[in-house]
Amino acid sequence: MAGEARGAGFLVDEEPLRQAVLKAYHEKRGRPGPAAKVLAAVRQFLSGAPGSNSVAGRYWFEEDPVGSAARFVEDLERAAPGLGRGAVEPLLVAVRDMEAKRRRELSPNLAVYVASLAGPLALKAGIDETLAASVVAAAIIGLSRAGRGPFEAAVARRGGS
Repeated sequence: MAGEARGAGFLVDEEPLRQAVLKAYHEKRGRPGPAAKVLAAVRQFLSGAPGSNSVAGRYWFEEDPVGSAARFVEDLERAAPGLGRGAVEPLLVAVRDMEAKRRRELSPNLAVYVASLAGPLALKAGIDETLAASVVAAAIIGLSRAGRGPFEAAVARRGGS
């Protein structure tokens, strides 16, 4: 449900994030190469593999946040080197800052925030900005529901912050 904190996470309006994911899916599905791999990583993280059993009102990663975050980062790295860490590390810094300053939200305008991170990420990873936005959006959904821990472990496993 939008605006509801879960577990170790934080409050977030998921609607603009879902829209970023859906935009990438509708615009980029069926494309070969990195685009297909990025979309598959996002889909796997949020919904599970095609044909998997999902629970209404929950994302796939909520069943195993630590394993799912690790797999998400690894799948993104396979799709485009640097993409997994490039997406997650700045978000971890932002969440730590939000917590330290006791702010209630990551950003007052999530759509603008996602776009501001997606542009540089797309350039660094060599992917389309729409795909980069879907990755950032999926990561924010994960962080908001599962908290920093699973993502910090995933990045540390890959030698990051």
